[in-house]
Amino acid sequence: MNLLNRLTIKNLLLNKKRTIVTIVGIMLSVALITAVASVYSSGIASLVKFEKIQQGDFQVAFYDYPSEELDKITNNRSIKSYFVTKSLGFANIESKNDYKPYAHVKGFTKDSLKNLSVKLIDGRLPVNDKEVVIPTSLKTNGRITYNIGDTITLDLGTRVSNDGTILTQQDTYYYDYETDTYGLEYLKDTVRKEYKVVGIMERPAYNIESYSSPGYTFITLLNDKNISGNIDIYFRTNKKDPEKVIGVVTDIMGVDKTIYNKYMNGETIDASELKDIEEKLEKINYGIGFNNMLMVLEGTTIFNDKESGLIVAVYVVIGIIVFTSVFCIKNSFDISITEKIKQYGMLKSVGATKKQIKKNVFYEATILGTVGIPLGILLGFLATFILMIVSNYYLKDAFAMSFKLEFSFSILAVILAIVLGVVTIYISAFRSAKRASKVSPIDSIRNSANIKLNAKKLKSPKLIKKVFGEGGEISYKNLKRNKKKYRTTVISIVVSTFIFIALSSFMGMAFTEVDKEIHSDEYNISLTVYSDNSDMYKKIIEAANHDSVDNYSIVKYANLLNNSEYYTDEYINYVEIVRDGESSINIITLGFNQYNKYIKSLGLKYDEIKNKAIVLNGDYATRYTSKGEEKKYMKLLNIESGESIEGTVRENNTSIPVGYTTDVKPFGFKNIPGPFIILSDEYFDSNFDPNIIDVYFDSSDADKLQDEIELIFKQDEEYIHINNNAENVRIMRNLFTLIGIFLYGFIIVITLIGVTNIFNTITTNMELRKQEFAMLRSVGMTNKEFKRMIRLETLFMGLKALIFGIPIGIALSYLIYHFLEGESGLPYELPIKAIVIAVISVFLLISLIMKYSISKINKQNIIETIRNDNI
Repeated sequence: MNLLNRLTIKNLLLNKKRTIVTIVGIMLSVALITAVASVYSSGIASLVKFEKIQQGDFQVAFYDYPSEELDKITNNRSIKSYFVTKSLGFANIESKNDYKPYAHVKGFTKDSLKNLSVKLIDGRLPVNDKEVVIPTSLKTNGRITYNIGDTITLDLGTRVSNDGTILTQQDTYYYDYETDTYGLEYLKDTVRKEYKVVGIMERPAYNIESYSSPGYTFITLLNDKNISGNIDIYFRTNKKDPEKVIGVVTDIMGVDKTIYNKYMNGETIDASELKDIEEKLEKINYGIGFNNMLMVLEGTTIFNDKESGLIVAVYVVIGIIVFTSVFCIKNSFDISITEKIKQYGMLKSVGATKKQIKKNVFYEATILGTVGIPLGILLGFLATFILMIVSNYYLKDAFAMSFKLEFSFSILAVILAIVLGVVTIYISAFRSAKRASKVSPIDSIRNSANIKLNAKKLKSPKLIKKVFGEGGEISYKNLKRNKKKYRTTVISIVVSTFIFIALSSFMGMAFTEVDKEIHSDEYNISLTVYSDNSDMYKKIIEAANHDSVDNYSIVKYANLLNNSEYYTDEYINYVEIVRDGESSINIITLGFNQYNKYIKSLGLKYDEIKNKAIVLNGDYATRYTSKGEEKKYMKLLNIESGESIEGTVRENNTSIPVGYTTDVKPFGFKNIPGPFIILSDEYFDSNFDPNIIDVYFDSSDADKLQDEIELIFKQDEEYIHINNNAENVRIMRNLFTLIGIFLYGFIIVITLIGVTNIFNTITTNMELRKQEFAMLRSVGMTNKEFKRMIRLETLFMGLKALIFGIPIGIALSYLIYHFLEGESGLPYELPIKAIVIAVISVFLLISLIMKYSISKINKQNIIETIRNDNI
């Protein structure tokens, strides 16, 4: 070890505070990089497990697949695993849900029971074909109660429509569009079977029982040695590449992969190819489904469309995180080297060469990195592990099957942290070494290398001296003469400011996007009443006043028929409405209580709006293409406040004055597409008769509320229909909460980086200036003037940082908006709230850190500080 290296080690040990500050800066940055990467990998691993629990461990499903062709799958080398289920028939049961009158018995093989989302709540799984598990929805939705140990007798048969069409398990309850009638079907070839209830499970996944399915799924054991007839088969390939996955599927189907992709994506293909594939697909009598979310999470999505805006936005945010962490490391190291410029000048004065100085700087970087990077990685994983524990504490009762976030060790996170840490440290060291080697020994020793004096530039405005006195003038000139020293601090604040604004904006847009994709309802009980007499309305109010009801809307409907003149051209073209053709707009009420809440949220007064319409004319328009459902946010109606909407209601001409237009939906209508004409009950009752009444309840105890509603309407059962959607709403809300935890985790991480960075730069710069402060006090500067000087520096640094940080933050938030929401048409909103928080936080944070640094400096002896060359 040569003399310079020994000197470096000795210097690091002697200046422990500076060394610790630098190592902590490196450690925190590496820890945050590690935490972000490991939180992401842990989140993905947890969501993959959750999806397997919720939907099943499969990629592709063939429904009503002929069992005689099963060898195409079992003998396929590309199939990793497969699971078989079989419909054993439907049986009439005494369900209170008119749209779900059947029990649908399905046989599951042993492997299927383990891998296809059978979420047991109580009891056990069936061990033979005479035992069944039943869903909780049988009680909550069908109002039929069976207990474990009960015996059920079912007459199982095949569903057949009145015109003789055999209805498969995937069909909804039969509906005749000509007569507008449900249930024109019957069961044939029925066989009586007895089953013992051995378990109760959560409602099966939608791929097993769709929301429109006419039967509650009962699951029994299927003998995998004796499979016949049509079956449902779920399988996983051993492929990860999307094209290879679709290749396995088309190989089994016997169609050309390229042509099939073009056909499914609506692309133009040759007439002969089109005819050929249509003929082949016509021979295939089975349905095809994909476990889309699981495939996306595992990186095997088969969709050829470009990546969603949410994914692109996440890439942008991760890039911001990496940039911030890199900047933090660079900043910590630059400050350390800046302080040692004087020492390097002394070494050069006694014969050290430029090469030796550079080598010495890199040697110090190696020591600091060797200590800081491993500690940062350990801290990052520890932070992730603690986050998992805290998250699971709050989510312990939130998810089915005691779902937990699982810590996932990511080697990628370690590699990313090491690479970024090493590269950044050496880049910073290279710049600092180059700067240290160029400065002359005299300038370095005098500590004037970074000070460029210019009389004109150092002129201080008279206003500053008048407001802040001598201390203020000195402070202003000091900022001018030490530009490089203050530039580091200002840049730290700028980076922290624009990243906070951009990520806060991202949070709002990400939640909007996730909420749009999840489709979670605001209510968990809906009640439809097919009568509007006063007694029925009194019963509705009685149900709404139940203790468990947190919120409700009482919705009356009327239909305003008009032509398409009120619709915008964009809406007409998007959903392909025939121009000047007959169209309709729903007229709705919300009930007196909800209506008053709604108009209050819009800033309206009841007496001014009660005889006018509130028109919801901005919403997501939905259209259906060969690629599926597409949504775009747009203005729906060409109508403004002060105008009137004219049309007919039940063949009576009417004109409704418009008092207000908005795109804010009332409670209960979150997933119901607009436009709406919203009226007060007073105006509606005076002019229209409702077709039906829908009541939407958000209840803390949905099952208890349903029991109460049934008791209230006991004499009027034929006039009501209740739908208990509590289980699905709970799952969707909790999934939204889980995503929120990770999104907030991102912004907390970035905030920590910013605070650490600002604290590090300000405290170190103040520490480096303690000799300057001691000299000012030694020549008579009072405490009052000293405080004025510090306040001015705080003001100037804060203002300068905000002048740059806020516009950059707005630009970044717009960039994220462009990727996330730009194509959907949702208007961009300036992140005012984030900007206000950033402004207040910057000045508060700088003031507190300055105060902390000055309190330490005030404790030091003036004479000793002037004589001391080190921290």
